[in-house]
Amino acid sequence: MDLFLIRHGAVESAADGAFYGGTEVALSPLGRAEAGGAAAFLDGISMHQVYSSPLSRACYGAEQLLNGRSLERARVVHGLREIDRGRWVGLRPAEVAARWPQDLSSHRADLESWCGHRGESLGQLRDRVLRSLGQVLEHHAGEAVGVVSHLFPTRAVLAAAQGLGLDAWAGLEVPTGSVSWLRFPKDAFKPRLNWSRAEVRLIGHQPELVPFSELFPHAFPARA
Repeated sequence: MDLFLIRHGAVESAADGAFYGGTEVALSPLGRAEAGGAAAFLDGISMHQVYSSPLSRACYGAEQLLNGRSLERARVVHGLREIDRGRWVGLRPAEVAARWPQDLSSHRADLESWCGHRGESLGQLRDRVLRSLGQVLEHHAGEAVGVVSHLFPTRAVLAAAQGLGLDAWAGLEVPTGSVSWLRFPKDAFKPRLNWSRAEVRLIGHQPELVPFSELFPHAFPARA
């Protein structure tokens, strides 16, 4: 199975540095262009299904990916939603530190479990994403699948494939509008999807003018 992970494009509120996590924020003009660029990069690739987070910025990216394909719609997977930032939403880190002086340090000290901000820990996010996406992908052995989501869900999958702990997530560069690519052997699905069997072929690639089929001409069949 070939799994393409696409991060949504840049959003309007990102410039002010505030936490927004799993809330709705609008794509910027740049973000819409990035979504189109990722879709153009993957044009010509035969995909059996496209999945998306329920948030509109990811759904837009999925719609771009569907253009020209015979698939009727993208399927929403609620477990792909971005991390819940709890009471931090709408605040910059300095504002969080001023209101709740221990929050950020407590979060960094216990990435696995701390959720004192009434949101999610990284460990909770990881478990949610891997469980939800794993159940979906078990139906696609031997196929190619596109998944449009967010920074932290994408990091969760890439880290699982490489056996990386939560403290290594920050080193996984996944820019907005980027494409990552994992390939699984057939026996990775026996009896359940084993993330560690994935071959990581591309991480956080920001598409340019060269289409995927020219960078990887022998990867798999072109779109029917």
